[in-house]
Amino acid sequence: MGELATLLAHEINQPLAAIRSNAEAPQRFLSQAAPDIGEIRQILDDIIRDDRRAGEVVQKVRALVRKEKPHREFLDLNKAIQEVVGLIRGDILLQGLSLTMELDPDLKMIRGDRVQLQQVILNLVLNSAAAMKNAPRAQRKIIVRTAMQDGGTVKASVTDFGTGIDENNIGRLFEPFYTTKPEGLGMGLSISQGIIKAHGGTMEASNNPDGGATFAFTLPAH
Repeated sequence: MGELATLLAHEINQPLAAIRSNAEAPQRFLSQAAPDIGEIRQILDDIIRDDRRAGEVVQKVRALVRKEKPHREFLDLNKAIQEVVGLIRGDILLQGLSLTMELDPDLKMIRGDRVQLQQVILNLVLNSAAAMKNAPRAQRKIIVRTAMQDGGTVKASVTDFGTGIDENNIGRLFEPFYTTKPEGLGMGLSISQGIIKAHGGTMEASNNPDGGATFAFTLPAH
C-alpha cells in the first residue's frame, strides 16, 4: 500500500502540475487587450485532458486494491500488462530505471481475473525495481516478456539485473512472511503464487546467467 501510495502521488502530481500551469496561462491572456480566444480554448482542452488522466489513474489504483469476488473473463494478457506498465512507468523512470516490454503479438487469450493478474504483474515489477535499488545505472533495467510456451500455455516473465536470489533460500521465496526487504511483509510473492495457482498456472523464479533474476508464470491458453 505504501508503494502504491507513492505511485499514486507521482502519477497524479504530473497532471495536477499541468492543470495548474494551463490554468495560469489564460489568466495572463485575459489581462491582454485582445486575448487570443483560440489559444485559450486549446488550453482549456488541455486542462480537461489532464483532469481525465488524473481520474483514470485513481480508477486504476482503486481497481488494484479493492476487494471483490474474482471475475473470470477472456482477456488479452499483453493489454493487461500494458495497463500496469502505463500506471507505474513514471515512477520507474523517476528511479532511474528503464522498463522494456517484449510482448508476443501472437499471444493467445487467457481466461482469468484481470485485476488479480495485474496485481501479480505489479508485484513482480516493483520487486525487480527494489532489487536494483543500488545497482549501477547502466544495468538498472527491467524486461517484461510474454510468449507462447507451447500451443496451450501462455508465459509471462519479469527480468531484472539486480542482486539476484540467494541460492540457499530460493526454495523459500513463495513462503508466507519470507522476505529479504527490511520493510517487507513477505506476502507479495505468496499471494501472487496463490493467484496464479487459482488460475490453473504455475510460478517460478531463477537467477540469470548474466546477473539478476527472472520471475515467471504460466497460464492455460484459450
